[in-house]
Amino acid sequence: MGFDGKKNEALEVTYMNRCISAILMLIVSATVSLGLDQNQKRNRGEGWYYTMTSNTTGTDNVWLTLRGIGFIWANKSLDTTNAGGSEKAGYYPFLEVASEIGVTHYASVLFESRLLSYTWDNWFQFGNIGGGIKLTPPNNKELRFHEMGLELKYKWNSTGLSFNSVGGYRVGPTGFTPEGYIVGGSNFQFRVLYDVDFIKKLSWLPLKIGANAGMRFPLKKTEYAAKQYLFSTGILYSELGFDVFAEYSIEAFNNVFKPKPFVNLGHPKMEIFFWENPMFVSLGGRIRYGNGITLFACVPFLLSSNRGSAITETDKRLLDASMSPGTKFYDEYLRNISDPFDPWFAKWKIIGEISIPISYTQTGSEMMRNFLLL
Repeated sequence: MGFDGKKNEALEVTYMNRCISAILMLIVSATVSLGLDQNQKRNRGEGWYYTMTSNTTGTDNVWLTLRGIGFIWANKSLDTTNAGGSEKAGYYPFLEVASEIGVTHYASVLFESRLLSYTWDNWFQFGNIGGGIKLTPPNNKELRFHEMGLELKYKWNSTGLSFNSVGGYRVGPTGFTPEGYIVGGSNFQFRVLYDVDFIKKLSWLPLKIGANAGMRFPLKKTEYAAKQYLFSTGILYSELGFDVFAEYSIEAFNNVFKPKPFVNLGHPKMEIFFWENPMFVSLGGRIRYGNGITLFACVPFLLSSNRGSAITETDKRLLDASMSPGTKFYDEYLRNISDPFDPWFAKWKIIGEISIPISYTQTGSEMMRNFLLL
């Protein structure tokens, strides 16, 4: 990601273009997918990537999802980064598994885990494990125009002490990874889920708009630990054999009106501006087969941008010298900022999934959806 050198930049662009082309070919091939009938198996609870739909999967329905994630990222620190530096690309592949199990028609149990995470001494580490519940009002036996839901989730991060971090800013397993901010150990999050399903009112318009909003809390006090505000929204066009979607997501600190300072004894004192929060726009799609198997792919693109001093030797020297009015980072000097920060996250990621129905009973609402789409 964003590493120096024309050869490395060309390699990154070529790799990304090939991955995007493969995704587009998969989406186009959905037009010839088989098994498009009224009894097609559909997961009522499927949504976007970051944005979760408010509906549940259905009583006794069990869906298993295997997910692969990959991106290219180059480490950046004040010791190695300067104009014309010699950073090298790093390839980061991950493997995840997830499942949704319908308990009643209005409640689902959720499970997820990153089985393979960042490497440690050239060996993959276990990443995280989490579970939770999704609830929706019990009026979902039929299609709904407005849909509401609630997600409650616990996650335990076990990422080790040696993952590459943005600017080296981490304390143990807590800090800024190439994908965003994580807190080691126990975390709890809740999100309010809302959808508008236009096919309920307009049978010729299989369009859905969704939004999620909530918070994530570390459950134990550790250095660098901070809560985050979660928000995502997306639009999804869902045909019988395929979906396409676009969405926006952000994981923000309490920094809308002023930057969030990170202060730790013996560690850098830095601050994160609102536009430096991890935020992405994601484009993707899903191919759906009559037997319920779905193939999913999307590409999140980073939207975050730097404010204030950046993680470069030049800006570090200017920050250290900004003790007089009129100097470049004098405002940061007044706030006792000692180290620069910028959102050196992965500029893009490639996500691919396959979902399989382990147990399935068709819900009335999805039977009606299939009928309208036909």
